[in-house]
Amino acid sequence: MSTDLKKLFESWGKTAKREYVDQQWLLSKWEVVEGIVWPQEKINLMTQTIVDGLQLQKSDSLVDIGCGGGWILKQLKPYVNRIVGLDFSQSMLANARQFCPQDDLVCGEIGRLPFGDEVFDHGLSYFVFLNFLDDDFVERGLLDALKTIKKGGKLLVGQLPDKSKSKLYDHAKGEYLKYCEKRFRLGESHRDVCRAPQKLFDLDKLRGFLEREKIDHEFRRSFNPFFRPGVEPTVEWRFDLVLKK
Repeated sequence: MSTDLKKLFESWGKTAKREYVDQQWLLSKWEVVEGIVWPQEKINLMTQTIVDGLQLQKSDSLVDIGCGGGWILKQLKPYVNRIVGLDFSQSMLANARQFCPQDDLVCGEIGRLPFGDEVFDHGLSYFVFLNFLDDDFVERGLLDALKTIKKGGKLLVGQLPDKSKSKLYDHAKGEYLKYCEKRFRLGESHRDVCRAPQKLFDLDKLRGFLEREKIDHEFRRSFNPFFRPGVEPTVEWRFDLVLKK
């Protein structure tokens, strides 16, 4: 895990505590511009996409790996019996404590998760693996996360950028900003101020790894982070990976 990446998220966590602790930027830095606020319809759509992908039940336990400031934790709590959040940033976890009891938050790293085998019914890692540029680390991280899931459970790794469709993403982002400029009083672009790496995934290479490891899997279209009235709720330039135990 990159030390620079840890420092970046620690810095973002401290910024959130001052200004944005209950806003959607805690979901992801990638599309963050001050002044853009997600409507409840969009939040509900994102949440339902995750719930459907994992087929969550009220009796389930769920681990959110890379929970950040707890924004998704907050959305998913009503759908499960117990939810545990893990992040490598103490400042992010400090923000998450307002959404989840402290004993359900854990500081730890993907690749060496502090859980035993088959602890949770399901797992989630959303807007997380796009931070990891190294293919070997991605593969180790997927195996590490999957081992914590019980037999019959699922791990949803969401919002993975498709390398072959990156130009479609760039166009969609530009159109979304035009839309927002007409409806919000926009401030600073935090992506430009504090840029982090973004991995572009080769689907064939990823599929080959999963087949070699004999992991049952499904590729699904991701929730559209640029959703607004008149556009599709899911996109083809990002995908969700569902691993089945």
